[in-house]
Amino acid sequence: MTYRSPFGDMNTSYHNDGDALCLSRTHCADPVEDTLAEFHQAAVAAIVNRVPQPAFFLARQLAQLGLKALHDDTFPVTHSLTTLLDELARRGDELLAEGTEQNLVVAFVRDLDHYDAVGDQGRYPTTRTGDPALATVCCAAPALLREHVDRLYGYVQRRLTALAAAPA
Repeated sequence: MTYRSPFGDMNTSYHNDGDALCLSRTHCADPVEDTLAEFHQAAVAAIVNRVPQPAFFLARQLAQLGLKALHDDTFPVTHSLTTLLDELARRGDELLAEGTEQNLVVAFVRDLDHYDAVGDQGRYPTTRTGDPALATVCCAAPALLREHVDRLYGYVQRRLTALAAAPA
């Protein structure tokens, strides 16, 4: 049997196939929003299908991507959620404006950062130091995790939509 790559250049015969997974961000209407939507869908799928470590990792990755999207193109190059939040606070971003929804989003991001300050928990079976991944957290309540993931995603999407609609 000969290996046939599932990946192709833009000129492959299956590029326009309706079942193709569009990996490239070059044809997206909005690459940032599309990427966030995909990570949200993946996090929800992992939660619903009870795939714990990927659920945590995808939720944290969604938070990181969402915070960086709120920074626009000037985000700090880091995996630290605390650093990203601190920079948003320094800029006076409305995420840190103490509203009910904002407080819940920030609390969830801080919770994720508490269990994974460097971004390697749930991604690998061990941390960079060799400790078992997510050793300090026993489990997650699926419905509550889903609620927080949905709230985070919804908040960031609404902010991005408002920013796109604002006059330049």
